[in-house]
Amino acid sequence: MASVRRVLFILLLAFAAQTSGYASGGSFDAVSERLYSSFVKQDFKVWKSVIDNFHRNQNMSIDSLDYILTVQYLYVAWTISGDTIQAGAEKALSKALADLDKFESRIESLPGKSYTGELMKAKYRSYSSAFLAYQMKIAPVKVIINGWKCVNNAKAAVTDMPECCFSQIEYGNVMHSMPTVLGGSAINARKAYMKALKIMESSEDRGSTYHNWLYLHLLLCIADSYKSSEDYVKVREYYKKILTIEPSFSYVRNSLMPSLDRYEAQQKKKSKLK
Repeated sequence: MASVRRVLFILLLAFAAQTSGYASGGSFDAVSERLYSSFVKQDFKVWKSVIDNFHRNQNMSIDSLDYILTVQYLYVAWTISGDTIQAGAEKALSKALADLDKFESRIESLPGKSYTGELMKAKYRSYSSAFLAYQMKIAPVKVIINGWKCVNNAKAAVTDMPECCFSQIEYGNVMHSMPTVLGGSAINARKAYMKALKIMESSEDRGSTYHNWLYLHLLLCIADSYKSSEDYVKVREYYKKILTIEPSFSYVRNSLMPSLDRYEAQQKKKSKLK
């Protein structure tokens, strides 16, 4: 059965900021709904449109930068998730890195040890971890320079702000994708994912789970971690949970679930031949 680990590693999925408006006019809620719908349809070209709209304003607030970085986080991942890197991948990553620099500058202007400041610092480290991974995907030679920086940023984020859902997911992705000999672990990845899941599902904010593409993505990450441990009962459990939440998620319904069915059918045939 084909693994989706590589796709799940570089997709990340990110945590939508809850604010009253966004840079180009309109509302985060309206944009988030577009992003959710396109994620379910696996139509990531919509994400580029959202990015372009945000960049019409050259002086984005820290909340707008945080929001658009989550969008770039997924969009850039989509451009590099196939066997061939898409033509616009490097340009998209370059734009994301420029926004990350602006985000860092905004963080430096926040009050000392405020909760918001510490949360944004954790998210900055998590974005940095992901973008370093993207650079390694585009130019594998950068593994030597970026490898441990990627890991250390992800680890520092969850150490400093363990209640940051986004950082827990990114740390889980790093643990899941890193070779076992270098410290990677599907079990440790799942622990981080479960912490993120607890944060999302215990939140009083309905938007944490309702029509939130990150929530669906997190459930996919958990399923994939169970697949790495060959616990296919749990894999099916999480696929079913996803389809209960969003029956129209075609990627799970038409690709992942049938793939799991075929794999289990093959295993049954093999067991009968023994």
